[in-house]
Amino acid sequence: MRVHLIAVQTELQTAPYTSAQAFNQYVLELTRAATEGLPQDEPRILAFPEAFALPLVFWLETSRAVLEAKTSLQAALQLLREHWPALLRPGVWGPAALYHLRAPLVWPVYEQAFQEAARAVRAYIVAGSIFSPHMDWEPVQQLHPRGKGVYNLSLVVSPQGTVLGRIPKVHLTAEERHAFLTGGQPGRHTLKTRLGTLANLICLDAFHDDLIEQADAAGAWLVVQPSANAARWEGPWSADPREIEGSVWLREGLAKKLQNRENLRYGLNPMLNGHFYDLYFEGKSGIYQAGAPLALAESATGNTFVRAVVEILDSPSRYTR
Repeated sequence: MRVHLIAVQTELQTAPYTSAQAFNQYVLELTRAATEGLPQDEPRILAFPEAFALPLVFWLETSRAVLEAKTSLQAALQLLREHWPALLRPGVWGPAALYHLRAPLVWPVYEQAFQEAARAVRAYIVAGSIFSPHMDWEPVQQLHPRGKGVYNLSLVVSPQGTVLGRIPKVHLTAEERHAFLTGGQPGRHTLKTRLGTLANLICLDAFHDDLIEQADAAGAWLVVQPSANAARWEGPWSADPREIEGSVWLREGLAKKLQNRENLRYGLNPMLNGHFYDLYFEGKSGIYQAGAPLALAESATGNTFVRAVVEILDSPSRYTR
């Protein structure tokens, strides 16, 4: 069976994140452009970058003072000042108060935009990620956070618009720990779908052998790695300035991790780029097989779609449109 893999590389811009309507339209336009011209009867998997939805936390229905802050810390403090009465609610106060404060507004916008987009283009979508508590819904409590932790969470949505999983990042960067995030527990990053088992390993997670091994042992044929790398692609590697960031990424990344695996065959790595307050991201999105890229973005900046077609064994439950 032929499956179309698409990495959606995006450059951050403010306008799509300032209202629910703008974000919904932005996601829909990207997914439609990414799948334009593909055969209607063949399945497709789209992946958006890590932190793609994070700007919603800061920019959705906020003031000009938040939008124009010099750093993310200044923006966070401004948001807390503007909404301080809400901090008096039980369970909101603490180092991660900002995310608990914003989640009831932001989470439905994030979730519904990708549900609609998945239905519109009949695709499985890995919806990048957002910083948020685990949000749950049930009739009595309605939409509510489950616990006090805040995670780097990635949604996986089916072509029917159903959320298949809310995947937390396990291995956090120093910047994420400084942002008061909590690492998720291993074991939640593989999903059984009509296209077989998929793994969603957010950025740094896919560089760790433990999670790659677990994904392989679970029977996953594809590992999706939504990424946002706060470094210059052609600049010095943060761990050793004698090396180049992008070269290390290509040498040590998915192409290497896929080698000699029992089940894993392909990797899908969408990259975020551009400015987010005092942070700057660059990276070439890619689609990988063992030992080499199948397709790689020409530039580490700007918007683009990286596409490849792969052949997989038919899964027990065939994909249907």
